[in-house]
Amino acid sequence: MQNKIPTSKRARGAVVGKAIFKIGVAQSKGVVKRAFMSKKRKEESQKETHEEIAKVIIESLGTLKGISVKIAQQVALGLPFLPKEYLDEISKSFNSIPPINRALIRKIIKQELGAYPQEVYESFDTEAFGAASLGQVHLATLLSEKFAVKVQYPGIAKSIDSDMAVLKFALTRFAKGGNVDHLIEEVQARLHEEVDYEIEADNTEYFYKNLKHDLIVIPEIERQYSTTKVLTSSFLEGRSFKEFLDSNPSQEERNHYAQLIFDSFFIGLYHIQMIHADPNPGNFIFMENKKLGVIDFGCVKKLDDDFLTSFSKLHVSLMDKLPDEEITKQYAELRMIDDDTPKKMLEFYQEVIKPLDRIYIEIFNEDFYDFKENSDFSERGFNIIMEVQKKSITAVHNMNEEYIFVDRTLLGYYAMFEKMEACIDTRFAQRLVRY
Repeated sequence: MQNKIPTSKRARGAVVGKAIFKIGVAQSKGVVKRAFMSKKRKEESQKETHEEIAKVIIESLGTLKGISVKIAQQVALGLPFLPKEYLDEISKSFNSIPPINRALIRKIIKQELGAYPQEVYESFDTEAFGAASLGQVHLATLLSEKFAVKVQYPGIAKSIDSDMAVLKFALTRFAKGGNVDHLIEEVQARLHEEVDYEIEADNTEYFYKNLKHDLIVIPEIERQYSTTKVLTSSFLEGRSFKEFLDSNPSQEERNHYAQLIFDSFFIGLYHIQMIHADPNPGNFIFMENKKLGVIDFGCVKKLDDDFLTSFSKLHVSLMDKLPDEEITKQYAELRMIDDDTPKKMLEFYQEVIKPLDRIYIEIFNEDFYDFKENSDFSERGFNIIMEVQKKSITAVHNMNEEYIFVDRTLLGYYAMFEKMEACIDTRFAQRLVRY
């Protein structure tokens, strides 16, 4: 168990510096060794180097806690082009971050709620039952009802702008294009919102009141027992994503829960104009009676009418296979193509953006899409993104951030559907996009 978390800029900087040094050594050592190896042995050695670097990353993130782990998780979910060794190590971090000690938990709750846990709640389990990337979750009771109490790691809010170094340094060595600045900046903006649990409480209540679906369950917030660093919400009983898959569910069950996740995204997008933008498998609870629990609303995205109109018009045009010239005009309106001569704008679209269109719209070209048969969907998608970056280093930076954010979130969910080996019905989403 880890009792001490580095909170000062100097202490956290020392952890990052040590990790960067170790990564550099591992990479250099691997390059030297492979200079005299056979092709087969070189591949084995490269894998060993990736494993060594991945372990260094996870070890340092476990020490830093919070922000860096959150970045790593979002990168892993969104960028399956990374080496398998890195993704495997990151997946372990979702629910295996070393817990902070009981005394510190007591101290945080005393500071936030004015009394120690056993005085605030009827009962409070000092052993965390779950690890959120920015805190950990404890089981408590109030009036004999179960509640989940999320407690934020100390020093998190102060570390957002300083904890990017270890991930950015490592990713530029893993990513094929080497260009990860836009990803880091995007995650950084969302993190500033996520460290304020009062914002998360507002988001959760908004979804609870407005996302109407008989089989989707949103937790209720207990405002009296919530602050910026402590969040108390109703406890949702059910299985985790891993427990669900380990239970060897039927194809019907796989399809059912994937469909709920898929439909809930588009209900959020079009009915309430806010999406749950953190496609982390840990944010879904597979409940009894075919219900799906959705938790952790720290990372959401609000969308306005103008964006939704443009987004829908473009996707309908792609589904209807309109001429490239018309599609190019729409991308220019979305600020995803710089103003230039019609010929140059068309060339840019056909060379850089059109390959992305094909992968994004593939789902909607059929009424049913089988992720078991198309298990390489997200990998193909991100390979195309990397190719785009090679062709035009500024291409991704020029694209409309909202548009890319929505599509990247969808790709994260599609990666989940691949693991579920699910088949989804796209007709409901198609109707929403069109009307």
